Amino acid sequence: MPIRPDQGAYHFSAEKQIYEIQRGNNFEVVLNTDFINRLTALGSPATSFPKAQDYIRISVASFSVPHFSQNPIEVRRGNTSVKYAGVMSFNSGSLQCYDFIGTRTKDILMAWQARSGNPLDQTVGLQAQYKTDCTLLEYPPDYSRIVRTWKLEGCWISEISEPEYSADSNDARRISVTIQYDRAYPVYDV
Repeated sequence: MPIRPDQGAYHFSAEKQIYEIQRGNNFEVVLNTDFINRLTALGSPATSFPKAQDYIRISVASFSVPHFSQNPIEVRRGNTSVKYAGVMSFNSGSLQCYDFIGTRTKDILMAWQARSGNPLDQTVGLQAQYKTDCTLLEYPPDYSRIVRTWKLEGCWISEISEPEYSADSNDARRISVTIQYDRAYPVYDV
């Protein structure tokens, strides 16, 4: 069966206003300013990060798009079964940041994680001390407006990892962070 003209790729350029493709590199991750700017360095409470929110925002290399899953509830009767929607469960998120020395990116992330689990004094924090909200902003290629806003509530760092040091490596260092969150949802302003 031949392809009709309105089914080919030229259809996309004929209606330019609605078929602009979303690109994967037009985004920003914004952390709650009050929370993140009040962090103090792990092991050095006199060291603070007053521009932490801006530094993390610029350091982000990648961030996973939040989604949830549901386990089905299966009810059987006789020789058949039906499935119902179960409880929503949000997976952990993945955040990768470039390790900029001057902005102390790694120190900021470690200070945030230390609020939930501090290896120096061997304490686990209260959720009011370590949970904050984050926002994922998606832009078109020209950054002229916000296309989509994701709200992530109750975010905290459960793991930080980074590649090993190697004398043979000339790569930019990236810090990988596992973010847990209680709830995430898109907000449409368009």
